[in-house]
Amino acid sequence: MSWDLVERLRQRFPGVEPFPREGAAPPGAPADSKDRHSPAGAPAGPEPPPAEESSGGSPTPAAPAAPATRLPPKREEPRAPVYLTAGAWVPADRLLEIARFAAEDPAFRLDYLSFVTGVDLPEAGQIDVVYHLFSTTHRHELLLKVRTDRADPRVESVTPVWRGADWHEREAYDLLGIVFEGHPNLRRIMMTEDWAGHPLRKDYVYEDPEWLADLARQRQREIDGFGLGERT
Repeated sequence: MSWDLVERLRQRFPGVEPFPREGAAPPGAPADSKDRHSPAGAPAGPEPPPAEESSGGSPTPAAPAAPATRLPPKREEPRAPVYLTAGAWVPADRLLEIARFAAEDPAFRLDYLSFVTGVDLPEAGQIDVVYHLFSTTHRHELLLKVRTDRADPRVESVTPVWRGADWHEREAYDLLGIVFEGHPNLRRIMMTEDWAGHPLRKDYVYEDPEWLADLARQRQREIDGFGLGERT
């Protein structure tokens, strides 16, 4: 049912890109490209060689066929990730509109936002913002992703639709540096306000905040005053 929601979303909002999923034909493949006769898409076995005739004109019995292997057919590794949870990438400039539709449309009724998180992709120069949605009415779920520029990751806050997004967006801002425009109180929630950088970015390098460095120096002076030597 959830994949049906993705298709409805794609038809309603141009620019929505469904996630690749298991069993879907690869892009550009014909609809009937799967072998309908082989189980689970297994390749057909080789044709048996024709029977040879003996010198007397009667056919020589063919050698017995090798027993069928019990090994499963070789599975080719997918070239793209496969998503088990139904979902899609949505355009950043239409996120709030799509979020409101997903929460209010009777067929969707995705009234519960379980969490918001982010994925840092430095090689691609982007950060994906991820929204996990659930319907307490229909008992189905949906995953939405938004691509943002890693140099300046910005996206609209969904707090007008799901009030519970408040602290989730603050955490993503704190740890990944994603700016949620329109958030009612966007500030750090885990690290101190003077913390340098965002700890969940893959190129993050830890640096002691000045207050922590001052505290360490003060503690060292106290230890020296007791004659305990250098702290280890």
